[in-house]
Amino acid sequence: MDNQTDVCVNGSKPKSHGCLIGFLITLAVIILHIAAIPVLLEIVDHIPRTKDTRTNGQYVVELQATSSPDWPFGSQDGRIVLKDNNNKKISSVDFSLSNDGKAMCESNWKVNWNEESVIVTIMGEEQKDAIYTLYYNGDVSG
Repeated sequence: MDNQTDVCVNGSKPKSHGCLIGFLITLAVIILHIAAIPVLLEIVDHIPRTKDTRTNGQYVVELQATSSPDWPFGSQDGRIVLKDNNNKKISSVDFSLSNDGKAMCESNWKVNWNEESVIVTIMGEEQKDAIYTLYYNGDVSG
């Protein structure tokens, strides 16, 4: 009986089983982490990131990227947000920018302030200009 190292004594598990269980647990944790990476990247990719801000003193309009450009030369999702000078959101509108796979930046929009609204023009290399009107009362057209 001394020659058998894997024999259970008094109901205890052999040492090799403990190592195997530890290895399998470690392997499962590694696989779960690898599987979670695409999910986490998708969540992080849709967090709005402000690219530019314009103000007229009473109102603020923000250009936000809500995703990364689709690979390799695809469009990018964005949002225009109108806020008052207390940073309270009045309205927003989502859009898609076709800009040859380039990331959205301050040169992709033009802002014109009016008495009752702000007119935002979104410009991309692979699209016609998209015009959105955000009214100070919360209405949106475009």
